[in-house]
Amino acid sequence: MFAKLRILVIGAAAVGALIVASPTPASAYVGRSLFQNANSYRCLEIVYSYTHNFAEAAQYDCHGGANQQWNYNTDTGMIQNAHSRKCLEVLYYSTANGATVGQYDCHGGANQKWYLNRSNGLIANRHSGKCLEVYGFSTANFGRVVQWDCHGGPNQVWWWR
Repeated sequence: MFAKLRILVIGAAAVGALIVASPTPASAYVGRSLFQNANSYRCLEIVYSYTHNFAEAAQYDCHGGANQQWNYNTDTGMIQNAHSRKCLEVLYYSTANGATVGQYDCHGGANQKWYLNRSNGLIANRHSGKCLEVYGFSTANFGRVVQWDCHGGPNQVWWWR
């Protein structure tokens, strides 16, 4: 009986070693990216480095500050601001063209989930199906960032680096 018990303990230890030694999955985060608009060459940011809920997103000269840095979770589709730690969302769950995009506490709602398409540079909201764009093709600092029907114009194309 003791011989059988010792074999079970050794076998369990070997299985435990296999579990510990197994490789960990790759991170689900694409960390600290800047999103640069193809029309204006300006970067997506939370204005004035605000950290409160409902602070709006806009474009501004790319300077690489934490309010312009974003972490994208490939598993959840959530985009989190590195400075505020809040998530990019279409405010108030709006599905309308021109709806404001801003930040809010990360809660995992569909209005905080995005599809990032590296092949065409479009970023589409999972709730509304509309794309992130710089309103009115603005090239100015503080140009509003909103959602709009996806058309693939340069004001909807984002390069991330």
